[in-house]
Amino acid sequence: MLILAVGVGFLAGCASGTNFNRWGAGSSTEAAAQRGTEMGGASQRVRAGDTLYSIAVAHDLDWRTLAQWNGITDPRSLRVGQLLRLTNPRAPEAPAQGALTASDARTSAKVAPAASPNAPSAKPAPLPAGNLVWQWPVQGKVISRFIDDNNLQKGLILGGAIGEPVRASAAGEVVYAGDGLPGYGNLLIIKHNAEWLTAYGYNQSLLVKEGQTVAAGQVVATMGRRDDKALDKTGSLLFQIRRYGKPVDPSPLLPPR
Repeated sequence: MLILAVGVGFLAGCASGTNFNRWGAGSSTEAAAQRGTEMGGASQRVRAGDTLYSIAVAHDLDWRTLAQWNGITDPRSLRVGQLLRLTNPRAPEAPAQGALTASDARTSAKVAPAASPNAPSAKPAPLPAGNLVWQWPVQGKVISRFIDDNNLQKGLILGGAIGEPVRASAAGEVVYAGDGLPGYGNLLIIKHNAEWLTAYGYNQSLLVKEGQTVAAGQVVATMGRRDDKALDKTGSLLFQIRRYGKPVDPSPLLPPR
């Protein structure tokens, strides 16, 4: 089978030494190399240790959307070697490059007015979190902030001491615990409800297992290092909050300190 290798960075530099500021948690070159076009779009084969949630996080997808595209009714039913579609099978194909539709021809001469340079920028709408009350997973300072809008850092890097406790930001179910996502190191993903997930990367050790229910503030891991090759002894945690699979800035959701 021909696999189309796609050189795509993924989230942030960690044990692999990749650049966090490009994607937010490391390079996904290995994951991207699993993609193919057998289904007429991007796809990925399930590897040992993968879950529906980890694959969705790797591609910034809502796990329910990924399940729907692949006819999956039970997120626990993945099989090693199973080929998952990563794009909407019902999405219309884009017109060939250079092709001009009749609609394009009628509107091609219309030019949108330029925005006023003094126009105020729109403020992002607040994100309702239902009954969730977020808390900081560690007490260390923020080393690097969320700066993503499409291709930059997709979470916070929090500092601390190697081996210090990492706590669940809210109650939920552990839906991934492993090291199979390039750039994350030892990673936990906790599902809080149908809308919200949190991800905790770079851990030294994981103290909970997939399927386990955790309470808010429960110790779920110990802090590791962003880059195992680093000579300093500073610990760091990659912390993400995701809504419908998309990373959002955790800072406005967390309590002030």
